[in-house]
Amino acid sequence: MKHIKLFVFYLSLILIIISIYMTHNYYKYKDFSGYSIKKLRKENIKSGDIFLVAYHKPQNLIGDLLMKVKFNHVSLAVWEKGELYLIEYANYFDKYQGLLKIPYQRWIRFNKNTTILKNSISSTGEEREDNKEEREREDNKEEKEREKKILEYYYQNKDKMSEFKGGWNMSWYRFLYKKNKYQPLDLSYQTTCTEIMVSMLMDSGIIKKEKALSDYHQSDFIGMSGFTLPDNISYTQDYLCSL
Repeated sequence: MKHIKLFVFYLSLILIIISIYMTHNYYKYKDFSGYSIKKLRKENIKSGDIFLVAYHKPQNLIGDLLMKVKFNHVSLAVWEKGELYLIEYANYFDKYQGLLKIPYQRWIRFNKNTTILKNSISSTGEEREDNKEEREREDNKEEKEREKKILEYYYQNKDKMSEFKGGWNMSWYRFLYKKNKYQPLDLSYQTTCTEIMVSMLMDSGIIKKEKALSDYHQSDFIGMSGFTLPDNISYTQDYLCSL
């Protein structure tokens, strides 16, 4: 009887500690009150803009609080032939999955019940001494080059990544330690959306190849603060999107 009471005491203590830990993380990582909110306008989106998505499903909450996740998912904007798309590695309803290039309006419908943060890309040409028209021409040229590289990555990899293989699995042990050395995408693992989006950004020249893909966390995408960017690129953490 004594042993049972002791077991119940320690179990209760552990549950209280876990509850305190997760309550603390909830207010720290699931509180969005510090962000401004603006209407998302299609015409203000550039190729290379990054959207971070926070889900509010009960099945995501426990994992989010344990892993200190504010935003669950990453999407990359790209224009192609005058149409706007979001590229991401995702699973929508099991029928629309893998590495996807989703039309903007459809993506909005898929994510209408989420919280979305926009990170805006810009060229760091403000310090150039040439005139405004010349800067705009150079910025447009750089954006077209980004579009080309992003789309090349998508078309080269979409068939290899046509099936979504995310979710918890034993190979996730790789996230428990840092490699601090660049390693290319290895599809023999069940890769995550974060790893694939980091791979795309690296191969598109938007971020530098400095660490292993699994060394990065979703929080690194907030304002792109966890990445080293080329000299000609910068990001601004803009606002939460009103859809």
